[in-house]
Amino acid sequence: MVTAFCHRRASRLVAALTGGLLAVGLGACAAEPIEAPEPIAAPTTAPEPEPATEPEPEPEPEPELVFAMPTDCTEILPTARVASLEAQNLQLLGGPGSIYGDDFFFDETPEQLVGGISCVWGQEGVDLSTILLSVAPLNAATRAQTIDDLIAQGYIAYDRDDSSLAYGLIGDAGGPPAIYNLITNDAWFSMLNSLGGRAGFDESILLTEELRGVAYGALE
Repeated sequence: MVTAFCHRRASRLVAALTGGLLAVGLGACAAEPIEAPEPIAAPTTAPEPEPATEPEPEPEPEPELVFAMPTDCTEILPTARVASLEAQNLQLLGGPGSIYGDDFFFDETPEQLVGGISCVWGQEGVDLSTILLSVAPLNAATRAQTIDDLIAQGYIAYDRDDSSLAYGLIGDAGGPPAIYNLITNDAWFSMLNSLGGRAGFDESILLTEELRGVAYGALE
């Protein structure tokens, strides 16, 4: 009896130990981490380099135009304009370099009074053929005074696309002359056209712009 009891007890102990060892073994196996497979990197394509572009050259600044006071009437207009006036049988009658010089004028013109010159083209004895062109240098004081005088005399201001100022009177065909005055920062250009009215006024604007172009070296 004792032997059988001991045998059964020993069998239970062995079974218990075996079960415990099995549990420990399984626990140990379960605790081991499973290594994940290394991810396969997707193939990458390098971006294609952009074609090199040469920088655009900086535009060259336009040369600054400087006013140069003409010395006589033969050099205040472009050559083509002088030829056009001569083709109309207009002669350079008054002003420096003309037929009669400054003796043509009884009194000095406003432009002459500030150091400028005045020039007359026309046909002798034909009053309505006469045009009077003037160029004068201006400083801050004479510029301000000239503008005040033109406004006081009733000249109408005209819009310009640049910093210059313009004052004029259209006049009337066969009556008052067309007059146009162009004022820049340092010069005064004007034309009196004995042919008044719109046609005479438009011609005065055109020739005054040419006076300006020659004096600033933009026209020849």
